[in-house]
Amino acid sequence: MVEFIFTNKIIYTKRREALNKLTFKDSKSACHKIVTDSKGKRYIMDTSTVRPNVYGFGIIPKQVTVEMVEFGYHDQNFEFKAKPSPKYVGAVAATQPLTTITFKMFENIFLKYNIHQQALLKWGIVALTIFISYLLAKVYIKQAQKKVAERLPENAKRYTATFTFSKRRDFSYWFGIGLVLIFVFLFMNTNNGSEGGFLVPLSLLSLLFFIIWLGMVPVDYNYTNNFMMLKSIEEKIEEVK
Repeated sequence: MVEFIFTNKIIYTKRREALNKLTFKDSKSACHKIVTDSKGKRYIMDTSTVRPNVYGFGIIPKQVTVEMVEFGYHDQNFEFKAKPSPKYVGAVAATQPLTTITFKMFENIFLKYNIHQQALLKWGIVALTIFISYLLAKVYIKQAQKKVAERLPENAKRYTATFTFSKRRDFSYWFGIGLVLIFVFLFMNTNNGSEGGFLVPLSLLSLLFFIIWLGMVPVDYNYTNNFMMLKSIEEKIEEVK
């Protein structure tokens, strides 16, 4: 059994890395970044592990931590390939007719069962739509973590990077929430049966918001623009029982 050692909420470390400059690079996973320090060490950073994840709501935390795993300099398992896959291109091409069919289906259902005249039921549909989007985002992030874990060696060294913040506040997540609320408003204030069509962009925007917020925290952007400053990189010691 493998356990990380904790005491007084501070992780014991084998050593504390001297402060150094980090460079970021996109990886194959949208929820991970390739990080290289000034000593040439490379890490795969899981941006879904940022804690606390509140900076984009206008809150400035004292500091945040994010998990990283060291991997070899010549390891190409995580390198990003810009060439789009045929499956992705096909999915994009199929989006328009699928959206049209879905819109017609929702319109027929709403008119048939008079859902457009039942405000409480419509609020329930909104809540269910957003909740399903949240669950799908969590599944997406878990799958991304699983794929990365499969490419890492079992004895890979694990680290915790700690960052502090400048006094600049970031409200970018509220923009995403605002877009979602616009479609909630349109859905609730349309009563001719066509409001079902608003569920499509509502679900997609909600899914995108949750994936960005929970899985794609822009550590690279904030660090590069000096909104976040590296405090330490600490290696976790594993105790085998």
